[in-house]
Amino acid sequence: MKKALALLGLTITLSFAQEETRILTQFERDYILLKRGQYEVEENFSYVYMSVNQVFLQGFAILDPVFLTLGRFGIERVRRHIFTNVFSLRYGVRDHIQVEMAVPVIYRYEEGTVPETGVDRSADKFGLGDIAFGLSYQPLRETHRRPALILTAALKTRTGKGPFDIDPNRDVPTGTGFYSVRGGISLLKGLDPVVVFGGIAYAYNIEQKVNKLITPQVVQGQPAFVEKFDPGDTISLNAGFAYALSYKFSLSLQYIQNYTLHTYIWVRNEGRRRVLNSQINVAMLKVGTSWNITRSTSFNVGLSVGLTGDTPDYIIEVRIPYRF
Repeated sequence: MKKALALLGLTITLSFAQEETRILTQFERDYILLKRGQYEVEENFSYVYMSVNQVFLQGFAILDPVFLTLGRFGIERVRRHIFTNVFSLRYGVRDHIQVEMAVPVIYRYEEGTVPETGVDRSADKFGLGDIAFGLSYQPLRETHRRPALILTAALKTRTGKGPFDIDPNRDVPTGTGFYSVRGGISLLKGLDPVVVFGGIAYAYNIEQKVNKLITPQVVQGQPAFVEKFDPGDTISLNAGFAYALSYKFSLSLQYIQNYTLHTYIWVRNEGRRRVLNSQINVAMLKVGTSWNITRSTSFNVGLSVGLTGDTPDYIIEVRIPYRF
């Protein structure tokens, strides 16, 4: 019985009784390390519901809670509905090296109450999100004694509209407003019919110039000219397992932990200030299913449930990858 396994969006391939079949299992993302010259396209639709003032999406902290703290929107409590469709294109440069591009389109609707006036407010926005580029490399294969090792790197751009790029009285952001560079290490081991895995990643969220007057501001409730902000880096951990119920169907369970450090702003004539309550602790429990429709296509459904106050109440994902 052979095993070809991959994690952090990697396809799990299992062979039973000399019959080889692929089972895509939902992790952070679903993709296979393609052979040299192969392509894969994927449609990924997700719905996020959240009823607090902070949100986490697509593996990066969306730091509009920072600007809520700053009084940028002035909303005490928000209910958010975020619909995202991500089109991904992947290419196998070598047998164990893969590149990827992901283009998200987002519709976001939120409503809440303005503390100063008690007036209900709602806003929505449809637009392009933050395009991301990724690289995956598997330097070590799994053996009888050791797990497989996968290295990943990613760059998230700021093509979406960030919190400082919009009119807060009418719009909501579709992006974070800053660039991010992320690196990760993952280990996985097959114990037929189970695959266990775990990984750690670090995202360097790059400071961004603002040069705008923010009204009101946290400093004594007075307007302030913000020159730039440092969103704080993100540390990520994940662990879980996948279980093959048949040649074509599998289940997976994963725990995901993301912790974003304090955000800092630079206010003109006052220097750097740490934004209060800007740390974000996101913990989610994710259950996934995968159905291998054909040798080239699978249908994957995932449900993530929030475990902390900074986390969405739930996330529903549907992924359909096609390899050629």
